[in-house]
Amino acid sequence: MKSRELHTTPVVVVSNYRVAPLSSGKYLHSFTPESTSTPYQFIANQEALLEEGERYSFGYTIDNGINWVDTSAITKAESVDPDASFYVARLLGEELREVETRKSDERVTHTSQDGYYLGKKYAWRIYGMAIPRDVFDLYLEHIGHPQVPCFTEGSRSVAYLEDGLASAMENLRKSLVKVANNRFKSPLVPQKKWFQVKGISAITDKK
Repeated sequence: MKSRELHTTPVVVVSNYRVAPLSSGKYLHSFTPESTSTPYQFIANQEALLEEGERYSFGYTIDNGINWVDTSAITKAESVDPDASFYVARLLGEELREVETRKSDERVTHTSQDGYYLGKKYAWRIYGMAIPRDVFDLYLEHIGHPQVPCFTEGSRSVAYLEDGLASAMENLRKSLVKVANNRFKSPLVPQKKWFQVKGISAITDKK
């Protein structure tokens, strides 16, 4: 997955929502948050994807000074769309990959030679930021994802085989059952009655 330098917004109220036809047959959707004059836009079909006056978080890229909304990364503020959250987490994780891989190589030591292993903190930042770190670890433990003992910054820990992490997170996403708002459960994380999936504006590398 190629990094697209995705930015995310806090919760904003959509205002000045407009839909204008393009020569391609598609439509240019544009709006500004209620609290600022910053314009955002995206190309889609004629039907409105946002509602005037409603609260949203979304991801966007900047191209020649224009804020282009990624329509796969739009979610209403009142609830969490896990598909959008996992999608944004993977994009942001790919942007962090070079830095986090280097940190893991510098700070994590182990003796395994059967593949490339990431320290668990760094693996979570690249692959799992849509969910809390403890849920990421519990899930990988439950499915038996390959791990090896390691030392990181002088402390005992574990490192995860990178191969298979992306598909493991995709399997988790597909297994989610909504409990309420941002609370979900999964048969693949039986240790938890429910856990949070972060809204896209809350996806960070903090626990």
